[in-house]
Amino acid sequence: MIIVLKKNAPEEYLDTIKETLAANGMAFDVLKGVNFTLIPVVGDFTQSDMGRFKAMPGVEKIINVSRPYYLVSKDNKEKTVIDLGNGVKMGEELFFISGPCSVEGAESLDRIASFLSKLGVKILRGGTYKLRTSPYSFQGLGEEGLKILRDVSDRYGMKCVSEIVDVRNLDLFMKYTDIIQVGVRNMMNFSLLKELGRVDKPVLLKRSLSAKIDDFLLSAEYLVAEGNENVILCERGIQTFDDTTRSTVNIASIPLIKSLSHLPVVFDPSHSIGAAKLVPVVAEAAVVLGVDGLMIETHYNPSNALSDGYQTISLPTFEKLHGRIRKLAQFVNERD
Repeated sequence: MIIVLKKNAPEEYLDTIKETLAANGMAFDVLKGVNFTLIPVVGDFTQSDMGRFKAMPGVEKIINVSRPYYLVSKDNKEKTVIDLGNGVKMGEELFFISGPCSVEGAESLDRIASFLSKLGVKILRGGTYKLRTSPYSFQGLGEEGLKILRDVSDRYGMKCVSEIVDVRNLDLFMKYTDIIQVGVRNMMNFSLLKELGRVDKPVLLKRSLSAKIDDFLLSAEYLVAEGNENVILCERGIQTFDDTTRSTVNIASIPLIKSLSHLPVVFDPSHSIGAAKLVPVVAEAAVVLGVDGLMIETHYNPSNALSDGYQTISLPTFEKLHGRIRKLAQFVNERD
């Protein structure tokens, strides 16, 4: 961090800043130029709110040299591979997470899982507690949905993931799921993140609609700082003025996040684009960009799905996409 003092700032302002830095255990130097005085500062910034220096008399601005997160950055570790068992390793080779937006019933989910498992998909998704914009929309089957998700996953030798919306349900998610998903609305629910950081189960963290990449990685830092190093980052776009797609996806975000963090990165084309016809081509683009995994909503009859049918692709469409992506993944591996 570099503190820049205003031109002609009184000496007593400088003395106050130096005393405050020393009191916080920071090492610093003072470089006096013609127009500005610079104070380079080093130390453990996690133990003190260094932002308060912006409000101190005589300070022109603060320049942050290092990133505000460390544990999730590549400065701490080069790469994380999350081993779920049964040959499922997230971050080692391209993986798929697929299934319906919501668990609708045992027979329905069984039909979808049976199809996906034959293709080699190892992780089954399904919403059980749904955060919906309208209170009149389908809210999920709750605990019964989790039981169905667990039973069907076990039947086909798959792992499963579902979104938690309330910390009071944590025991249920610990019992029934292999991965706990944190949705966009809870990315900045820091009390929930702290609780999930203390459990021994992988967490899939989705980027919020208004979150910058630094915000996203800082939320992941909450999880890792509490001791849970098994975190998967999920890019799903952000909200902008453009409403031609559900969200706006910055294609540079995937390689950028991977250059900053050692955590596996998943892309969700279903929620980001919000249009089934565009999901395949955007998913393929994400693979070329180097994503570690894809989360794609599938259903045997999307038009009759209880939620998000407009962004859900059919099982035959997914089968074709799955084959193309396998070829693309091979190309990307050869490129690397």
